[in-house]
Amino acid sequence: MRDPNNESWRKKAIGVLQACEHELRRTTAIGMKMIHASKASTDLHSTYEELGRLVAKAMKEGDLDWNSQRARVLIQNADELEVLLQEMEGQVQDLKRPNDN
Repeated sequence: MRDPNNESWRKKAIGVLQACEHELRRTTAIGMKMIHASKASTDLHSTYEELGRLVAKAMKEGDLDWNSQRARVLIQNADELEVLLQEMEGQVQDLKRPNDN
């Protein structure tokens, strides 16, 4: 003779485990999509960055005549920031050198 309470408990436990498995699969699928989206976003950022560098170089060298004041301001800003970063890198290297007193 079967215990009806034991059978009911078993069905409930299996139901809970199945629900957990379903949620785990769903969460894993969402996580994988998010990882792929993050990679695509990083690749897009890198592509735009490279494109911007190519456009700036072409404008500086006269290969691209783009009559955009905003583009010129951005290029000037980028040039100034590159100089600033180079100066800061030099300062950091100076700070890293051992003190010869």
